[in-house]
Amino acid sequence: MSKTVRIALVGVANHGHTILTAINNAPNLSLVACYDINPEANAACAEKHGCTAHPSYEALLADPNVDAVALVTPNHLHAAQIEAAFVAGKHVFVDKPITNTVTEGKRAVAQASQAGKVLYVGHNTRKRRVFRRSKQLIDQGDIGTVVAIEANLSRIVGLTPEMPAWKADRKNAPILPMTQLGIHFVDAATYLLAPVKRVACLARTAALDGTAYDTTTALLELENGVPVSLNSYYVTPDTYFFRIYGTTGVIECNPRELTLRRVGSPSHNEDLGDEGYESYNLQMEEFGRAILDGVRPETGGPEGLHNIAVMDAMILSIETGKMISIDDILK
Repeated sequence: MSKTVRIALVGVANHGHTILTAINNAPNLSLVACYDINPEANAACAEKHGCTAHPSYEALLADPNVDAVALVTPNHLHAAQIEAAFVAGKHVFVDKPITNTVTEGKRAVAQASQAGKVLYVGHNTRKRRVFRRSKQLIDQGDIGTVVAIEANLSRIVGLTPEMPAWKADRKNAPILPMTQLGIHFVDAATYLLAPVKRVACLARTAALDGTAYDTTTALLELENGVPVSLNSYYVTPDTYFFRIYGTTGVIECNPRELTLRRVGSPSHNEDLGDEGYESYNLQMEEFGRAILDGVRPETGGPEGLHNIAVMDAMILSIETGKMISIDDILK
């Protein structure tokens, strides 16, 4: 196999720009093709980056020069696009979530195994410096025994012109803030401590012009017993904090800074603001290594499946008013 993976980008606008930059920064990936439902954006991407603009997803998959696809597309399209890619013999990077439901996610994981291809799910947040550093501090015992996590990841995008129609539809985005935002912190908590065991969730549509929930609050119990209170809204000013409470200290994670507060010591701040696209670069390079060297993806199919199971559990909790076991969802 060549030293670089020939990759095609599907979805070049908005977050697609971020993944495109990360592909270009990865030394083991080479952008050879693109496809977007917007013909002008598709043509512009091809011209700027010297790749082939395909007129359809099907045409892109038929291109023998494409080894892998990067899907930056609406959640409800993932399942069918993943299946088609594996049938065509391509490796798949899909930006989170893996699919829209656990049933679809299980099928995608099985299809990857049957095809003998890599399935990589883009959960970049765990690769951010603030969470890598937090993991180090926790493992060193710098805050004693972890007793709880409190987090909020919210954005105002639901009230802006950039809000796409599919996100306002509960069929396509049944628990909008969590699948688009909160899922990042679900994966971060899993990385830092342990997978989620049980979930309870409340949700409402407070301000969004549509049927999707825009305001969500969840209580997660991790497999090690640590509780996580997670809030995510799609119609409030942008908010990002992740606090890890220990018996001897507290770690506060913000987008560009980590603060460590320990009993009997002054607060310690670490500036992590110069990472730029680093977490995205790392995941795309890892995708390339998974294909070329057989490296197991840190967030492959099983990890993506666990995270969407948490989303499904939240939906069932909203519907039933009960706390839901992740094992029951996965069964």
